[in-house]
Amino acid sequence: MNDTELREVIEMSNTHTMLTEGQQKYLASLPDNMQMTVKPWNPEALDIANSIISRIHTAVPELEIKLLGSVPLKIAGQEDIDISVFCVKSDQEKHVPAFTSLFGEPSHRTNVALGWDFQQDGYSVSVWLTDPSAETTRQQVKIFDLLKDNPILLNEYEHIKLDAKDLPYKEYQQRKYEFYNRVLD
Repeated sequence: MNDTELREVIEMSNTHTMLTEGQQKYLASLPDNMQMTVKPWNPEALDIANSIISRIHTAVPELEIKLLGSVPLKIAGQEDIDISVFCVKSDQEKHVPAFTSLFGEPSHRTNVALGWDFQQDGYSVSVWLTDPSAETTRQQVKIFDLLKDNPILLNEYEHIKLDAKDLPYKEYQQRKYEFYNRVLD
């Protein structure tokens, strides 16, 4: 499919996309007064992310680590660093001591993942020890790979971020979910 054909497909599918139940629940949990912030891509974030990944790799060399989000895509974003470390759910608890020694106690526990949130050199960092077979994990990786491999979709995604810079975070998140769902269809 050439770029023109892809643009036509994108335009035809720009109808209002339904949100999943999980997405709706997450949106409902967000405070109404939270504002979206968008900043230009900064290569410093990539250096910080690689430093954190190196520390994780030293602690758990057997686990696959993937940097996701706007930082590795080199697009505008929220000055946040998203790192996923893949580990089946049944093995996650045995790795908690290594992650706790690096990042403290987990900030989040879900049925498929453990998460750590912290600040590093002015950046919000999220590290997730997540089951690679979980639907949410597979979708995140698939979206990331689609964006990485398709400059048209990547450009559209960055514009969603840039257009949301003065919107409530909840509205931005809904637009992002609608984009994800459309692209995944």
